Amino acid sequence: MAPLSSSTVLVAALLATTTLAQSNVRVWSSVAWILYGDRTPLLSDNPTLTPLGAQQLKAQGAALRTRYLWKSSPDDDDDDDIDSNGLDDIAPIHGIEQYTINNRQLRAMSTTDTYNIASAMAFFQGLYPPTTIKPSNSTGGAIAATLANGTTMTYPLDGYQYPQIQTLSRLFNPDSIYLDGSSHCPSFLQSMASFPSEETPSSNLSTSSSFYASLYPRIFNSSSLPLDQLDFLQAYNIYDYAAYHHLHNPLLSPLFAEGELPRLRSLASSEIRSRHGNLSLPIRTIAGRTLASYTKSLLVDNIRSAGFTSKLNLLFSSFEPFVAFFALSRLDAGASRELFRELPYPGAVMLFELFSTVNTTKGRDGEEEYPEVKDLKVRFLYRNSSASEARLRVYSLFETGVNYPTLEFLDFERKMGGVGVKGDRKGGDQDVEYGGRGQKKGRVGSWELRNGKKVVEGVGEGVEETGTGARVEVPDRSHLRAVGGRWEEDDDDRLSLYGREPVKAREF
Repeated sequence: MAPLSSSTVLVAALLATTTLAQSNVRVWSSVAWILYGDRTPLLSDNPTLTPLGAQQLKAQGAALRTRYLWKSSPDDDDDDDIDSNGLDDIAPIHGIEQYTINNRQLRAMSTTDTYNIASAMAFFQGLYPPTTIKPSNSTGGAIAATLANGTTMTYPLDGYQYPQIQTLSRLFNPDSIYLDGSSHCPSFLQSMASFPSEETPSSNLSTSSSFYASLYPRIFNSSSLPLDQLDFLQAYNIYDYAAYHHLHNPLLSPLFAEGELPRLRSLASSEIRSRHGNLSLPIRTIAGRTLASYTKSLLVDNIRSAGFTSKLNLLFSSFEPFVAFFALSRLDAGASRELFRELPYPGAVMLFELFSTVNTTKGRDGEEEYPEVKDLKVRFLYRNSSASEARLRVYSLFETGVNYPTLEFLDFERKMGGVGVKGDRKGGDQDVEYGGRGQKKGRVGSWELRNGKKVVEGVGEGVEETGTGARVEVPDRSHLRAVGGRWEEDDDDRLSLYGREPVKAREF
């Protein structure tokens, strides 16, 4: 169970959450980074998700169901998880399927760690529980569920739903860097070869060894760690082992004295921050930089499709991206620094929500029109547990202050780009080298021509003024749409937009 925060942290968090109660907010997309649930220790032969861990992830899935899918399915028999998750605010994603999985709207990705994959599956049991409602159109709809003789079929286990979860191998899939940017980055591994160094608090090195030695006869004598390796360099593995047995082992649990497990956790948090959150050595935060880049690109995908795709993006990873991003975004230096300077608890979730105020303008089909880029905003929410008493709260990124917990999307894009990785090898303002392959994403922008003069809205890439027109260089015309103007293509496959009346080209 997560410890209570200080009064200062609570006051700051409560101030920040006041903006969540706005009834005129429309959420278009969310990127959720989700930590695996309770598992067996990493020092064991094959770390696996425990039944408790599966329940934690199911509860977190139910919490996001409450927030994003508006209400539970009418044929759910057990709504206890949904009603007891501690959330008192809902923010439905516009146009998302309520009851049945539509894999065209969702993106679910996990590393190949067995406990991460199992966590993703358990999470979906809470997000989209079994249902006897007709399948989503993306899986064939009512026709696929009906046989020629009129018999209606349901999936096994009372309508269990099957999500599409993409597992990314660290060895064979270059996109795995977005979920786990540090494991196979040569520059990061080279930096770790010199750990610890002068950036590690000397007090941790000098005092932790004697503390660990005092615990060895009671707690660690049956572990795979010999006494001479119980030091700050192994702080996380030591805590990981101790926390598991404190929770699961009836023989070892009573042997812990009061305050010992919290101290082990504090030392583990310090070690992980030194390894993954050290801003003076930019490569140390590579896991957070890849997180920043991918988060931004997923929201861009939603914008480019005018809200059709990437409505809900679920990314299942370890704690390293969390810790690194807390440092990069200055969350660990803000009003709630105590919360963000500790390790996330099992099942913790970070949310990046793309939203706008409700747009009353209707399109030709009667649906609410997708807003202009300049009207979109982003807010960051964090829930450091899946326990029923844990609250989902909004926090200010990049030290913008508790009174300004949201960012204009274009400002968010710029700040995330500043700390992220760019192109194939470079990362942010710090020019961080990444040893693996990345994926280059374009930038979002819109351009208007008014009386022959270009008015720039956003940060569109590849646009230059050409007298009475704007020239937009793109590899494929399908990446852009024009309203009220005409495209002309030259021999170099460059597209130019011209029009006497006000025209607009919007990248999507």
